[in-house]
Amino acid sequence: MEKKFVGQEYMAATNGKGLHQQSKGHRILSRLTMISSTAVTIVSVMIVAFCVFFHLNQVNGPSMMTTLNATGKDTDSALTCTLGEPAVGDIVIMKFYIQNNFHVNFLNAANGDQNALNNLHQYEYNHVKIYQNYNQQMAANKLQTLKKERYVESDKNGNYELIIKRLIGKPGDKISMHNVGDKYYLYLNGEPLDESYLDPVVAEHNAPNFKRLWYILNGDEQADLHDWVTTNVDDLLSYNPDQTTGASAYQLTVPENYYFVLGDNRGSADSTWPHSWDSSAFGPLPISSYTSRCVDILPNETTMAEYLWDKFIYYVCFGWAWQK
Repeated sequence: MEKKFVGQEYMAATNGKGLHQQSKGHRILSRLTMISSTAVTIVSVMIVAFCVFFHLNQVNGPSMMTTLNATGKDTDSALTCTLGEPAVGDIVIMKFYIQNNFHVNFLNAANGDQNALNNLHQYEYNHVKIYQNYNQQMAANKLQTLKKERYVESDKNGNYELIIKRLIGKPGDKISMHNVGDKYYLYLNGEPLDESYLDPVVAEHNAPNFKRLWYILNGDEQADLHDWVTTNVDDLLSYNPDQTTGASAYQLTVPENYYFVLGDNRGSADSTWPHSWDSSAFGPLPISSYTSRCVDILPNETTMAEYLWDKFIYYVCFGWAWQK
């Protein structure tokens, strides 16, 4: 019997094609498998990352109109990202806690706390002392009224409400105002703040929110500091070095670890249009309550699937045209 070498046996088994010819097909198949596996892995990682860092928040209330609409079927949603630090002018999502003792007393009194009920027998509102004997049911009724006005009480369980506003000032920023005729304009660090995002139809410069902040920056008796989360309001106000006509008497310095936020809907001149409840009413908010910033707006109840498909079609199918 003729003895065959190993190489001869292999050539016979491969019909004489040899190692090189047979492995070529295997290499192509292996590369295709590796490419498809890599693509699936990348897409999977992107989907997971998107779900972790991006969130869809439906807008409730008129405080950001008309940038973000919240009117029935025209309700917008804000696509927000938790990555990165927000810049002045960004739309941000914040957790809102009421730290005002006045509202916490109503919360505790509604739960039967006698000390809180005693505290409610006499309280000061807008610099006026009010005397009233509250019982538990009355406190609960008042609490429901406050909640309808979008007040949320801070309790041991950390209850909060998510609010969406425009970031106006970061720690150390100095906020002042100018009064030109009957209109008010915001200044940031001595320079006019570009608020081209405001719609003049619902955000006239003599609207309630502007006036509310103007009173604060001028130490006016009409300034309502009752709801301010930041209790040391006087420590935030300092003499305004800007002595041009119409400048506010004081400037407000945003404290460390706080953001100053306003809604785009500053109201209407005659106060008939519902306006934003923001830092002009409750003061700066802690940075710790910041959750994310808005990176895009999904109009008219657009679903996330529809949004992602539209983006895919645009960038993959039409992106080349944009580059040209």
